[in-house]
Amino acid sequence: MISFQPPPFAPHRLYRGGHLQTLAAVASKKKNEFSGIPHVVSLSDGDAVVLHENCPQAWSEGDPMLLLVHGLCGCHAAPYMIRLASQFVAKGFRVFRIDMRGCGAAFDLAEQLTHAGRGGDLVAALDYIASLTPRSRLGVIAVSLGGNQLLGSLGRIGAGTDSRPDWFERLQRVAVVSPPIDLLRCSENMQRIRMWPYNYYFIRQLLSRVPPRVKQRADFQEQILKRRPRTLYDLDDQLTAPLSGFDTARDYYREASASNHVATNPVATLVLVAADDPVVPVDCFDKSIRSWPSTTKVYVSKHGGHVGFIDRNRNCWMDRALGHWFEGTAVGR
Repeated sequence: MISFQPPPFAPHRLYRGGHLQTLAAVASKKKNEFSGIPHVVSLSDGDAVVLHENCPQAWSEGDPMLLLVHGLCGCHAAPYMIRLASQFVAKGFRVFRIDMRGCGAAFDLAEQLTHAGRGGDLVAALDYIASLTPRSRLGVIAVSLGGNQLLGSLGRIGAGTDSRPDWFERLQRVAVVSPPIDLLRCSENMQRIRMWPYNYYFIRQLLSRVPPRVKQRADFQEQILKRRPRTLYDLDDQLTAPLSGFDTARDYYREASASNHVATNPVATLVLVAADDPVVPVDCFDKSIRSWPSTTKVYVSKHGGHVGFIDRNRNCWMDRALGHWFEGTAVGR
């Protein structure tokens, strides 16, 4: 595997353990809005995603471009998206934060749901970004569910299952944080009694964010009237799967899990996870360790929770780790 050692991480003394790290990140003070230029990217099925561009004043043709991808219930304005955009713009990257279909500024632009298997939407976003300049290097940082989408898509391209885009050789480096690569294992984990608060949070958030055009669909009206989902598995089995062309939740998990595709990912990739992640069990990565190619570095931090990584100074260590990973592609390097 690729040799990479991130900076040391000392968790905040008040946020010991995965649950506290996770909750601290969710409750962290939201950064001031980092406004950007919006770009609407049409998808082949008539839906659209929205990119929010932030470009350094001194950026020029050939300097790097970076796509940031949010996780479940996220959008371009999530605190980690704003932090990372600000950090990488300062490093000379032209940054694009995506709103996946039905999320953020794309809320009114979707008749389909986003889900773990929507890696094709990221390819469409990169098609658009790459078309803006023919020589710039490309990078991607994808968080949580977005990480599964990215890994799955890269693996399918590497295997020849999906066509290789013209810009693929320009994609020099990517990183994913806390990706749920084994969806069935993650779903089983979420069904434990101690995970009830997480189920309640996610279900409430997801049901409140169903795009209006999805709500107008007859199949949505039929499914939502059956009963209120009590776990994420229920939600996926009742709504996500049937509305997205899958037979059942298990069919959806089997088809959309990135663990099936990581072995054929040819791009230099950092997978950043925590051993105490309460949402994505670390054994997801133990099970697939033989599948990772030499181009991928899997780094398991002892602490950090799910997209937490709050250090003793109340800063987010993952930001520094990701900055180190992309140092070789920064302007002037």
